[in-house]
Amino acid sequence: MKKRITALFAAGILVVGTLTGCGKAKDTDTSAPAPAQTTKDEQSAAPADQKDTQGKKIKIAVLPKMKGENYWDACQVGAEDAAKELKDAGYDVELLYDGPPQDQATNQKQVDLLEGWIAQGVDAVAVGCVDASAISPTLKKAQEKGIKIVTFDSDSEPDARDLFINQASYEGVAKALVENAAAELKEKGYGPENPVNIAIMGQTKTDTNVEAWNSNIQELIKTDEYNWMKLQNPDSDIYYPGADEVETQTQAGTLISRMGEGADKIQCAFGITSMTAPALGSQYEASTNKPPVDKIVLTGVATPNALKSYILNEQNPLKFGVLWNTMDLGYLAVQAAYQLATGDITADSTQMTTTRLGASSINGGEVLLGDPLVITKDNVEQFDY
Repeated sequence: MKKRITALFAAGILVVGTLTGCGKAKDTDTSAPAPAQTTKDEQSAAPADQKDTQGKKIKIAVLPKMKGENYWDACQVGAEDAAKELKDAGYDVELLYDGPPQDQATNQKQVDLLEGWIAQGVDAVAVGCVDASAISPTLKKAQEKGIKIVTFDSDSEPDARDLFINQASYEGVAKALVENAAAELKEKGYGPENPVNIAIMGQTKTDTNVEAWNSNIQELIKTDEYNWMKLQNPDSDIYYPGADEVETQTQAGTLISRMGEGADKIQCAFGITSMTAPALGSQYEASTNKPPVDKIVLTGVATPNALKSYILNEQNPLKFGVLWNTMDLGYLAVQAAYQLATGDITADSTQMTTTRLGASSINGGEVLLGDPLVITKDNVEQFDY
């Protein structure tokens, strides 16, 4: 799970982008896009801090939720790709990339790093927020210093950033999870005449994206199509292990021990973080008293590499996962940060353009990377992140 993503993945990104549907590669040259064209009126109306960045080195700092975990390592590859693309095109860019260790993924650790970058006077920061509300005062402090703020993966409060790069719509991720889980459950004999109990493994209650997926899953299972999938007790059936891997594995093991056939058991578990989904697959294999593979469903949000061994194991009930092109997410975050810092786009822009992804729409300060990817045995070996 902690496998380090290396720079060789950059060579395969065009293939991955084509497969995901959320970051489709364009048949274009590899140079960076020219700065957006503006009218004289638009140039004169641009804030002074945007104009002053022209012709100088642009320092972009990227702050993931954590380091040393393959999802965020893949984001780093994409961020470095963006910086290299800009440098190769002749732009003067410096990329700073740092984050808390996996077992110390806290808001305070993120704030400490942000304070250092504010003191350095970086031009832009891209951050995957551990705690949306707690980090926002520090992001606002950075904005007051003229630093452009991009959030990615997990948002801050909207007034504390200029743009949010959303990897996939919250509704889209939740629908992909519930729709595919329901299909598997029906294959195993469940449905309206034989309802199931579900459980959800998140991370913390302050993760904006994870809690949005959680909320959307719960809304979907209230609809007529999926109301036979029941969350009986949110207090006991939603797990919050935090970012610690040992605690995540422990709670995943507890959940597996509660699974099986019967009204007092859990039949379907969603691990909606890049740590909890693989933990479910791992703990199922480690269990000495595991429920039958044909009586339960495991699934979640994680990278293909983190799920591959479980998906390909016929004796493991984890048969699919949901994600997006993680490297493209890091790439787009850095590109947005650069274009904000140079004034090529603003928080009010409606579109931005990059070489790799082409035109990306901006709606109310949110840039949507694309549709979610469903990872199955048919495609899991096509990815290397």
